[in-house]
Amino acid sequence: MRIVLSLGGSLLTGVFSSDNFVRYAEVIKTISDKGHKLIVVVGGGKIARDYIDIADGFDASDFDKDYVAIKLTWANAALFASALGDYAETKINISYDDIAEQFNSTDKVVVCGGIAPGQSTDGVSSKLARAIGADMVINATNVPGVYDSDPRVNISAKKCDALTFDEFRKIISKNEQAPGKYGLFDLAGIDILQDENIDLVVIDATNPREILQTVNGEQKGTLISSGE
Repeated sequence: MRIVLSLGGSLLTGVFSSDNFVRYAEVIKTISDKGHKLIVVVGGGKIARDYIDIADGFDASDFDKDYVAIKLTWANAALFASALGDYAETKINISYDDIAEQFNSTDKVVVCGGIAPGQSTDGVSSKLARAIGADMVINATNVPGVYDSDPRVNISAKKCDALTFDEFRKIISKNEQAPGKYGLFDLAGIDILQDENIDLVVIDATNPREILQTVNGEQKGTLISSGE
């Protein structure tokens, strides 16, 4: 399969250590060994949000805050590519065309970060999925899946095992779309995946093995599809 993995920066940098990076790298290596081709889009995580909070202190524009956060995703991506060693391309490209070309010209894992202000790395993942004709996008987060309402606010919120893109959009549209606050997914990314009929799976990957299980068709999160 051709897979785009949106790897939440909070998973990699929540415990900012070499051991944590290696935990995720080992799973990606296993997936690659099974013959799957991957693009891993690495988010900014807490480090990026800390920078955004500082920028808020002097009323920086959303464009400027996104720009700073993107630079940090590049650093995270470069560090993760290094953790993958010979399994990954070492160059971190920063344009859609260059990333897609890199993916199509190698059997190695391609790693990247953000691309341009005004979107999250989930949005980047969706555009790359379209560019390479991906079979699946995996959104690796620190929550078990998609709920019908915010479980942090509503203790009666119910986890959804499967949703259509239209149903998912209704849930996500309640979230703020701003630097560091795109919530569970980027609205623009949902539109792209729906148009291209590419399945999205939202999983809790605090245990990296969940990524492998999802690739094996054993996901425990939420499958979002066209419902056809």
